Amino acid sequence: TLLYKSRWDIEVFFKFLKQELNFSHLINRSENGIMVVLYTTMIAATLLLTYKEINGLKGYKIMKQHFLNELEKLLMKDIVALCGGDPNKVDLLLKIPPK
Repeated sequence: TLLYKSRWDIEVFFKFLKQELNFSHLINRSENGIMVVLYTTMIAATLLLTYKEINGLKGYKIMKQHFLNELEKLLMKDIVALCGGDPNKVDLLLKIPPK
């Protein structure tokens, strides 16, 4: 029935959050705190799945590692630029081949 199907969709969603995004427990027990954590997690999931689709990656572990590596590289470039350095040299420091 419709109620059972909705319940099953929720179970599948939480399984995805727990297994693929390492969502293990709620940090806050208030309704607002739970909503903030869920919305943040759903935004992260949407970004990760979009990244996976754009880059043609298979599997979540590989996709998460690629995403984290690229995010680290971009953050390092921003930090170096804000400190007055040359962000183009970050690739050499991280030993990452430029795209």
